[in-house]
Amino acid sequence: IERAKRWILIVDDEESIRLAIGDYLFDKGYQVMACADADAVFEAISIIPDLEEENEDLPSIPDVIVSDIRMPGKDGLELLGLIRTDNRLSRIPVVLVTAKGMTQDRVAGYKAGADYYLSKPFNPEELVAILDNAILRRSQMTGKNGKLVDLKQQISDVKKILRRNGKEFVKATDVYLTPREIEVLELLCKGYTNGEIASNCGINVITANRVVQALYSKTCLRNRTELLRWALQTGQIEK
Repeated sequence: IERAKRWILIVDDEESIRLAIGDYLFDKGYQVMACADADAVFEAISIIPDLEEENEDLPSIPDVIVSDIRMPGKDGLELLGLIRTDNRLSRIPVVLVTAKGMTQDRVAGYKAGADYYLSKPFNPEELVAILDNAILRRSQMTGKNGKLVDLKQQISDVKKILRRNGKEFVKATDVYLTPREIEVLELLCKGYTNGEIASNCGINVITANRVVQALYSKTCLRNRTELLRWALQTGQIEK
């Protein structure tokens, strides 16, 4: 990972924390921006394209956003909701920072689409490891031109393999899906992103994320490929 070409955006209302984390990450090689609140985040992001014109190595949006949860005004969860409903920003990995033992914050954050969590106080090396991992995982999902891998093509390929290797009978299942969950499952199995699912179903991205997570929870599965296999085997979608 070329950290010098990676932007990390820090959001915390406490200046001392912004400075401490920002200086540490800068020393580790990252490009860093720090904001005091959610409104400043969108102002900062709006000027990044101008900076990009001056330095073509810099990305047009942050690679990762690190935000405290408890802030005056819009808190970290509200900021996360705004990010996940913005087409340009929705795929940015978000790390939420919370006070130790605030389990309800973690649960709410994961439901809203948080990628990682850190509890205060934390070892800054752990944050660096999370950032490197988040950037690497996002890079693995992009093509040579920085475009997201075509999920529809991936799903189509997986379907062909499952059809070729699968048996011609339908497994019984005691998993009950609501009409909305069935609708979302069908779109997931067509390779739609959560944003596309939201548009097709007439719901917001946060709701789409929640339905997808409910599907994973009900079926005890972990990813789209496993969900596709289950849907084919149980007759939820046509082979």
